[in-house]
Amino acid sequence: MNEEVTSTLSTKVQEIAKAPKYRGAIFQIEADEKGLALVDCKEGSLKVYLMIDPDSDKVLETRFFTYGGPIFTALADVFCRMIQQKTIDELAQVKVEDIEESLRDNPDVRAIPENAPEIFQMKTLIARIAETYPEKKGQAILVRTQMEAIRYRTQTAEGRAEADKEWNALTKVQRIERIEEWLHKTVRGTLQGDGGDLEILNLTDDNRLQIRYQGACAGCGSAMGGTLFYIEDELKNNVYYNLTVEPEDPLANYQPPNAADIPGLDDNTTPKTLTP
Repeated sequence: MNEEVTSTLSTKVQEIAKAPKYRGAIFQIEADEKGLALVDCKEGSLKVYLMIDPDSDKVLETRFFTYGGPIFTALADVFCRMIQQKTIDELAQVKVEDIEESLRDNPDVRAIPENAPEIFQMKTLIARIAETYPEKKGQAILVRTQMEAIRYRTQTAEGRAEADKEWNALTKVQRIERIEEWLHKTVRGTLQGDGGDLEILNLTDDNRLQIRYQGACAGCGSAMGGTLFYIEDELKNNVYYNLTVEPEDPLANYQPPNAADIPGLDDNTTPKTLTP
């Protein structure tokens, strides 16, 4: 830390800045899987992540990241601790002045200079969290509803029976059309953005979707790993739970040349490079 800066800060601020407990990040996929709302707000060099239960509006998990130095680190770490299990309304009432007082070594000596820009930025951040939450709550409820529907149709006997009945009523052409529609909606844009694509070769009677990677995807290692898993998972969850995806083996139709047809590899033909 800069000595000129640290000389104006309390020992508590400096200690927390060296070893914060709540530094880190929370990703949207984590919130979606748990049916929770993720509020991530940034102000200046500080970004906070809050996982909130949309049923109770309570904060269940908090993280922050900053490259802004000891003041933001200490303020954010204490803030993340203070709002655990608080509702969003209670969070909105948190005062930066109370955070600063909790960081003092001596009740009469400020832990952070009164004119520090981080004080004002922290106030703005708290207000922004409260303003952002209603929209994030609505998104979380929608995603939760969608994921519950997916779980019903892919993981329950009743749901699978309904999915089987619907799938079996479709012709092969209609099944491929549904698959194409979902691939176009969720997968093709990403593949094409990286210079690749895929085409459907066939859909077998036992629901094996045979595909051929094109462009950059044809030679990409992840096409047989993460990309393939994502494609199959999307189709299982949103088209039919019993689908499997099989990429074409690029060497499946490869026919090695007959040695007798290669000049120089038999006893009677001299390679041109060795002909005097």
